[in-house]
Amino acid sequence: MINPKFFSFVELKYIIFILFFCMVFSFFNAEEIRKPAVAGQFYPSDDKELKDIIEKYFKNIKTLPSKEEEIFGIIVPHAGYIFSGQVAAYAYKYLSQYKIENPIIILIGQSHHYHLKKPVLFYNKGKFLTPLGEVKIEENFVEELLKEKEYFEIFPQAHIPEHSLEVQLPFLQYIYKEFTIVPILVSSYDYNYATKISKKLVEVIKNYKTQRKIIIVCSTDMSHYPKYEDALKIDNKAIEVLKLYDEEKYFEEIPKLMKEKIQNLYCVFCAETSVGITLISTKLLGGNKVVVLKYNNSGDIEYYGDKSRVVGYLSSAFIKTKNIQKEKIEYMQEEFKISEENQKILLSLARQAIKEYITSGKIIDYKTKDKKLLEKSAVFVTLTKKGQLRGCIGTTFPQEPLYKAVINMAIAAASEDPRFNHVSLDELKDIKIEISILSPIKRVFSHKDIKEKIHGVVVRSGIRSGLFLPQVWEQLPKKEHFLSELCLSKAGLPPNAWQDPKTELYVFTVFAFEEE
Repeated sequence: MINPKFFSFVELKYIIFILFFCMVFSFFNAEEIRKPAVAGQFYPSDDKELKDIIEKYFKNIKTLPSKEEEIFGIIVPHAGYIFSGQVAAYAYKYLSQYKIENPIIILIGQSHHYHLKKPVLFYNKGKFLTPLGEVKIEENFVEELLKEKEYFEIFPQAHIPEHSLEVQLPFLQYIYKEFTIVPILVSSYDYNYATKISKKLVEVIKNYKTQRKIIIVCSTDMSHYPKYEDALKIDNKAIEVLKLYDEEKYFEEIPKLMKEKIQNLYCVFCAETSVGITLISTKLLGGNKVVVLKYNNSGDIEYYGDKSRVVGYLSSAFIKTKNIQKEKIEYMQEEFKISEENQKILLSLARQAIKEYITSGKIIDYKTKDKKLLEKSAVFVTLTKKGQLRGCIGTTFPQEPLYKAVINMAIAAASEDPRFNHVSLDELKDIKIEISILSPIKRVFSHKDIKEKIHGVVVRSGIRSGLFLPQVWEQLPKKEHFLSELCLSKAGLPPNAWQDPKTELYVFTVFAFEEE
């Protein structure tokens, strides 16, 4: 402590001024540490427990697509690890296949706490702290972005409570010994502004003097709060839009999905603009394909179990592949491997289900440990009587385990097809049952990509849609007649609607089997 007896008043004044100056100088030059906001809530705060849970997620992943020529970015969810951690692990394990040393990670996500007029960064000098240690900010890159004052600024307050970027760091720390980050938060912007931001970001990336690989990590969840079945439908539509890798289509189609009459739908991508910026930026860098790695929603979490109000989660990657033209026209599903034994079981279940429902109004109970029968599948059940259609009902998206879908669709085909009266017990002996298991549907942009006698087809225009199974080719072998009848009889559209560029066409394949 300074004793004023030993100094004159003037000397003391100067000493106080110097001390104050040193304190201010020290304050402004101190490295900013952004402390964890959601450790212990979204993910474990104990370092060992955190490593163990990420390691468990990685071990649970048995297969992944092979790495391609180059990777530019990934999409990962940002909910609590118990909900979305396993899905996120798919993207990080896929990214780890590229063996990148000391990358620069551009973290981009939605600001959940502040509305931002333009994208904001954390301090140009600083670190983010997690239970696994400190992560440095790539200071020079941030400085380059800040030169673009029209598009980027520093606003650390937005980052302090934000979880969407923070929850990605432990995964990155798990797969990389060294890396630095550029943390960017955005709000919702239109297509034109998002495009300008993307171009500036890519300009800095291309001009940045480094030999290190730069990867964009986009943090977003998918649909918020619809019921389970509605989430599957709307999220699958959004994923198909994303896979187009077309920025104009993305900013045009995603808002349209919000206008569909889905109860309790709050958003499709909660970080819609972040996804758009990532799509545009990775495409400008050379990406030509979006790989979907994993999707599920909170209703799939066994110990959560609430399917009335769910949130969707997606992992995907933006890559460059040499085989894009080949893959663009390849729509064949992976071959189903339903054993003859399981075919008999499913056909028997369908018949038992119809009989029990007709006689008692009850749904049969069935238990199995067979993994194939427990896989979620989209299923159609078709009933014929003396060669004539007697009922056909199904789903285009996988919603239930295969055995349960067969039971429910068999009952629906017998009692809910609006074209026919309910199947009676007396006529059941004359009914023949056929089961069709569907592959995921894929968007095509020309009727020329539809393969006769192989593809089932979905046609959609506005709120109207219709579906024909591949079996319909037997009655309508000419593609023009097939598509015209699909539009007219199933979708309620003009017969030539399939020729309208605004009409969407989707294809799928099936594995079908029937009673002898």
